[in-house]
Amino acid sequence: MSREEDADGPGFEQFERFLEEWSRRDFLKRAGGAAAYMAFLAGGAEFLAACAAGTNTNNSVTPKKGGHVVEGNFSDIRTLNSMLSSDTASNQVIGLMFDGLLNQKKNGDLIPALAQDLPKTSSDGLTYTFKLRSGLKWSDGQAITSDDVKFTYQLAYDPQYKDFASPRRGDLEKYIASIDTPDPQTVVIKTTQVFAPFLGAHAEYGILPKHVLGNLDGKALNSADFNSGPTVVNGPFKFVKWDKGQQVTLARNDSYWAGAPYLDQYVYKVLPDSVAVTNQLKTGEIDIGPVDPGQFDALKTTDTVALTEFPTPTFTFYAYNLNPSTNAGKLFADKAVRQALLFALNRQQIVTAVFFGHGSVANSVEPPTSWTYKDKPKVLYSFDKAKAESMLDAAGWVKGSDGIRAKGDLKLKFTMITNAGNKQRESMLSVMQQSWHDIGVEATPSLIQFPQLVSQIVSIRTFDVFLVGFNWTVDPDEAPLFHSRNTVAGGFNGADFKNDQVDQILDQALSTLDRNKRKELYGQFQDIMSDQVPSPVLLFNTGIWGVNKRVQGTDFGPFNQFQLRPWSSKIFVTDGK
Repeated sequence: MSREEDADGPGFEQFERFLEEWSRRDFLKRAGGAAAYMAFLAGGAEFLAACAAGTNTNNSVTPKKGGHVVEGNFSDIRTLNSMLSSDTASNQVIGLMFDGLLNQKKNGDLIPALAQDLPKTSSDGLTYTFKLRSGLKWSDGQAITSDDVKFTYQLAYDPQYKDFASPRRGDLEKYIASIDTPDPQTVVIKTTQVFAPFLGAHAEYGILPKHVLGNLDGKALNSADFNSGPTVVNGPFKFVKWDKGQQVTLARNDSYWAGAPYLDQYVYKVLPDSVAVTNQLKTGEIDIGPVDPGQFDALKTTDTVALTEFPTPTFTFYAYNLNPSTNAGKLFADKAVRQALLFALNRQQIVTAVFFGHGSVANSVEPPTSWTYKDKPKVLYSFDKAKAESMLDAAGWVKGSDGIRAKGDLKLKFTMITNAGNKQRESMLSVMQQSWHDIGVEATPSLIQFPQLVSQIVSIRTFDVFLVGFNWTVDPDEAPLFHSRNTVAGGFNGADFKNDQVDQILDQALSTLDRNKRKELYGQFQDIMSDQVPSPVLLFNTGIWGVNKRVQGTDFGPFNQFQLRPWSSKIFVTDGK
């Protein structure tokens, strides 16, 4: 199957005529982008790039109290503990129940939450002094104090909680020197050195109740009942029930510091896949949800749904297991193999055919929303099948009689995992499988549930290759994913990527507030990562959300799609239902 035609070629024109004869909407609904492309295939063509116009659901309608909202997604949550969470699905629900010291506007600007204002920072940049709002209460009536804040952060840096598997531990153990609480409303956090991303990346974790959890040790906290059914919260909604694999039900928290929400109930509903989310937006069975790019055109004609699309600090990437003790670690130890596999992928085709143009090919590990983004790092990867094959030949990987490349006793044969239900990722694995098959590599897709995928990345780590997305903060620091200290259990660096030069550069960039110096360092980082490609970034995603027009008050943007939604208590429904 040829994968070299572009959207201006004759194959694309034939496919367009084919879609005109079908119902475009029905055909694309039944098949993801890559599946539709392959089903049509006689000669393989990319198709259907769509552009979206932003839509805002906010207006001047007088808010009403009462009713409910159902938010749909195709990923179940994994935990409801803010200091254990390492995925956006969990964060979405956690953010409805737990506030942090700070929050963010959709453009990334920091705003106070439980803190009454942004912190005072010492002249040497090492000390942050937060003042909590007066009269803060937990949902059980107990006062929220500085001890709760200290306890929450201790879980990820204090040696007494070393058995608590927090993904924050790698950074906070290194950079937090101490936390003092001179009075119930004051929190003083001292860092071991200047830590540039502290506020933007670490000041928004949901604060947890010490009076409920403080008697547990780190190991017990990993499996505490609280993690799946919080009895006490400080956010706009209280926990009611989690029907695993189905939905999480929340109810209004009347004691919320910013005022009781308008809604009686908020439901997070788990659906089979991304197409089902879009279909239920059309039917009104859910009110809010991420839109499948392949369904965008169909949803655009639905009068009851408002759409919004925006750039995000999110990318989709795959990562090799580089742990040398694993079989995968032996397959991918040579960067020439990693580079060759990336050259073999037609990523523009993936953006066009799988994401319908809602995204862009990635040249860097920093997203374009970052002020450090470098669009042309040291090594650029265009689609070049011949080069990929030549590089594998030179590296000693020779095709056998079965067409699969081998080097000694090792065959270039592995499994790729991603989360079932994400139609784009499922289609991407199919494209990757065929592209790599064409150069003598046998890669087998395997679909697992999202919570299990997260567990594979942060703890189990028996995978060969995983495909997933990652959402960044407004700060350009990417140490959580690429610094060797975050290979620890619970950390995001499940690929086991360790590079001394990268570690040094990331540490230097964290230890200065000089923006120009940081930009220079992150430029060097992007150059190295383009050469090493331990976790190749395939594309930069856009955020596409649909909201039923009966729901008012949402304000989605690049930096508040998930946990950080300062507008969540202000959502209301015009019909009161």
